[in-house]
Amino acid sequence: MFKVPFFRRFSHHFLKFLLPLLFISLLIHLFTGSSFAAGFALGTSASILLLLNWYYNLEKAYDPGEEKIRTGTIARLVIVIVTCLFWVRFPEIFSIFGIALGLLLSYIMILFRAIKELTK
Repeated sequence: MFKVPFFRRFSHHFLKFLLPLLFISLLIHLFTGSSFAAGFALGTSASILLLLNWYYNLEKAYDPGEEKIRTGTIARLVIVIVTCLFWVRFPEIFSIFGIALGLLLSYIMILFRAIKELTK
């Protein structure tokens, strides 16, 4: 049986939705200098890392040979803290509201994925 590579599955589920938002927010920031767009781009980038971590742990949980199921909570916490530290260091460049909205995208995507799986 042919198994689709991990990154292709991840891309199919999440990146095709998040990358356009990331590029649009980067373009808006480039042309307008909007701190909200810069924060949204940073939050969306962090959201992609959060989802990559979550999806990797989800895939490993499906593995029958895996003894311990991990959730990646510490790694996700570190990603969020580092992202917020960018705002603390550069508050004139990054809007905390844009960062928060960008970070929220990962949890919205997880929720939609769960609803999609439940309605199959």
